[in-house]
Order: sequence, then C-alpha cells, then structure tokens
Amino acid sequence: MVHKNLAGSKIALGVCGGIAAYKAAGLARDLTQAGADVHVVMTRSAMNFIGPITFSTLTGNPVRSELFPPAAPSEIAHTDLGRTSDLILIAPATAKTIAKSAHGVSDDLISALLLSAACPIVMAPAMHTEMWRNEATQHNVAVLIGRGIRMVGPEVGALAGPDVGIGRLAEADNIIRAVDEELGRREQLGGCSLVVTAGGTREPIDPMRFIGNSSSGLMGYELAFEAVRRGARVTLITGPTHLIPPDAATVVNVTTAAEMRVAVARAVSSASVLVMAAAVADWRPVRNWTQKLSKSDGPPRLALEATPDILAEVGESRRAGGLPELKVLVGYCAETEGLKEAAVRKLERKHLDLVVANLVGAKDSGVGLPTLKALILDRDGNLDDLGLVSKKELARRVLDGVAGRLAVGK
Repeated sequence: MVHKNLAGSKIALGVCGGIAAYKAAGLARDLTQAGADVHVVMTRSAMNFIGPITFSTLTGNPVRSELFPPAAPSEIAHTDLGRTSDLILIAPATAKTIAKSAHGVSDDLISALLLSAACPIVMAPAMHTEMWRNEATQHNVAVLIGRGIRMVGPEVGALAGPDVGIGRLAEADNIIRAVDEELGRREQLGGCSLVVTAGGTREPIDPMRFIGNSSSGLMGYELAFEAVRRGARVTLITGPTHLIPPDAATVVNVTTAAEMRVAVARAVSSASVLVMAAAVADWRPVRNWTQKLSKSDGPPRLALEATPDILAEVGESRRAGGLPELKVLVGYCAETEGLKEAAVRKLERKHLDLVVANLVGAKDSGVGLPTLKALILDRDGNLDDLGLVSKKELARRVLDGVAGRLAVGK
C-alpha cells in the first residue's frame, strides 16, 4: 500500500503501557520504512512490555521517556516535539492516557506532549472490553473526538490472556492509513485564499439595545482554525464573540450586517473560497435612536427592514462572471426542521457549491453547543447526512468538500 504523505514527515509515536505495546514496534518500523522520521516517546509502564532499544534501533532516533530526565536536556522534549512534529500518534492509547488527555493532565512525557501539541493527533486505543465500554472512557473519547483528535479502533479480537472482545489495537494498515490521511490534510489548501464569516451581527435599536440572530461564533472559528491547519491564507470576518481567533488568520471585526457586507465584498474579490458561516441578522430597525430609550416611556414602535443578503449577492455576482477567482462558495442554513428541503432551496436560490444545514433548538444541537445535527449537500446532488457531530469535525468535513471541489476544478 502506498502512503504518499509519510515521506519526509516527522511523527512523534507515543507508546503507552498495555500488552499491545509490542505491536508499536511494527508501526515504528513501517512508518520509518515509508520515509517518516519517527521519534518514540514511552511511558514507564510501556517499558514493562517492550524496551526502548527496540524502538531506537528501528527508527534511528533516541527514545524519550522522562519528563524530568536526570541530565539537563538541550531541549524541552514535550514542547519541542509538540512544536516540530507533523503528527502525533499514540499507539496503543490506554484508558489512563485517554483520560489524562481529556482532562488536561500532564504528569508524564506523553500527556505533556499531547497538551503542547500544535499538530494533528491520532490515537489508537487498546484495552480490555470492560474498560473500553466503561462510561468514563466513552465520555473521555467523545471529548477528544470533539477536539479533533482522530480515533482508530479499537477492533474486535483476541485480548490479553483468554479474553476476546472489542478493545484490540487496530491493525497496523488501518492506523497508518489514518496517519497518512491526516498528514495529507496539512497542505490540502496550500496557496488557497479562504474567507470565512463567523458570529452573529447586531442591528442597533439605540446605543444600548440591538436585534440579531443568536450565535456563539464557534462554527466559523472552527472552520478558520481547520483552514489554517490545511495551509490556507485565511481571512476571518467575525461578528462580536468572546472566542480567540487563530494567530495566522487575518481578522476583520464587524458588528452590523452592513459592515459584514462591505468586509465580505472587499475580501472575496481576490479569494478562492468563501464560507458564510455567520448568523447574519435577517432584519434591522428602520430607525436607530441615537439616545438611549427610556423604559418609562414604554416599548418603542419598531419598523423593520431586511438586511442585505450577502451570500445571495456573492452567488449572483459569481454567476454573472463578476468573481472569476472565486472557485467554491459555501453557505449555512440553521433550521428547526426539514434540513434537506432547506438545503436544496438554499443551494439553488443562492448558486452555491456546498450548503451545510444544521438543526437548532434541540438539546444537543444548536447555538453555543459543541455539537450539531448536520448534513452537507453539494451542487452535484451528493448528500452527506452526518447526524450528530462536533463542530470541529463538521469543519473538517466541510473543508474536505471544499478541497475536493478545488481539486476537481484544477
């Protein structure tokens, strides 16, 4: 099997203390033979199952195991590896390491490495069936998946002793395939100029009050972070939010729909991709009082008018040939029912390449929550019903779709 993204990559391989630790030697060998520069980090428990000399012989690199080694090192192992690795692979990932990572504990070299990581992380869990099925483990796994960590396995098969069940370390080919796929995303959008909008707009009534759509901005920010990870030049146009944007993004702060319209028009003129994830207010007051309204005077009579439909304007402009550089246009729609029907209508009406329809108003899906029930529809009629998914994973899937359309258009 050819793994085209492994050659020249730097991979930190974390080996935890379980019976499957011996299988990590085969992974280290296969990754090294595929051209990866593999640096192994072991827990003390892992050394009960396999020695570090095996890994240093197979990879040609020294093995790290101590967070505080006896001799002062020339580098800080966890931050150096976290900063310079292209990917971190934990195989086997034990219940203990998964739990520590989920809760931000860093009391050994592997857990500290995971906390300082600035690259994709793949985990291949391995443990007894009862441990894997335990509610605490399943919760911790869900937390890590929600943060964008990719889990491979476990699989069903022979475990330690006479036991058989789910919990067996995934086959090496499956793990390496996942690593190769994650590495392939690194520069998937390299050279691409991508604009993403995030957050809600606020349409003022007076200096203290406004109307708008509910939005935490989380979806748009996850898209921005993922696009940066894939090598895109990102412009993030954001309504008011408490979120911290990616350092590498160009950030344009706006408040009203009119301000967002101007910012989008300016940014999209030279962009390859526009993803409109913002919850732009649909209406605004016709009148904006310059002085704060007094509550004692009673509620004001508000006359509303529609805000500009930014996405429709961009779609129509591109259809008319006005945006030759814009290759992919993505819209979002938030609905309380009928996701597919709404997606079809928006895709056609606004001349989109992709539309993401997500459910709002449910206890596990909506504004301010880390998860959404969502589907992705493209203009070729391909439908991907994702069900309940984290916003981080949804961002990955959306940008997979964007990358696919860019590749086809080359």
